[in-house]
This record gives sequence, C-alpha cells and structure tokens, in this order.
Amino acid sequence: MNIHDIIKIQGRMFQVKRKFPLNRLNLDVEDWVSTLKQFYNVDSIFKAEGKIWLCNEIKTIDYDEIPN
Repeated sequence: MNIHDIIKIQGRMFQVKRKFPLNRLNLDVEDWVSTLKQFYNVDSIFKAEGKIWLCNEIKTIDYDEIPN
C-alpha cells in the first residue's frame, strides 16, 4: 500500500495522505488526534498494522440520472 492509495473502511472510501510507524510519534501529548489532523490537513486518522494512517474521506454523491 502506497501513499495516496485509496482504502475502503466500513463501506467508506479514504485517500491515504501519510503513514507513520507508531514508535515514531509521541502519542502521550494531550489531544494528539486534533493536532495531527490540523497539522497535516486531514479529516480522518486510523491506527492499524502498527502505523498511524492520516487520510481524507472521499465524499459520496447521491444523484439521480436524467434519461435522454
């Protein structure tokens, strides 16, 4: 899995912006989630496979197809 890949979690799609190994970050800081979201300009953070995944959700659009 590379940076900027698209991942699907619980039926929602996300674009991966950054990945960091857990041991590289200090998670003892108060409100570290909001700090990382603001600094890296992402809306979602996941912890999986020994890494922190910083992602942006790909919004789904509801639409009605117009017949010709």
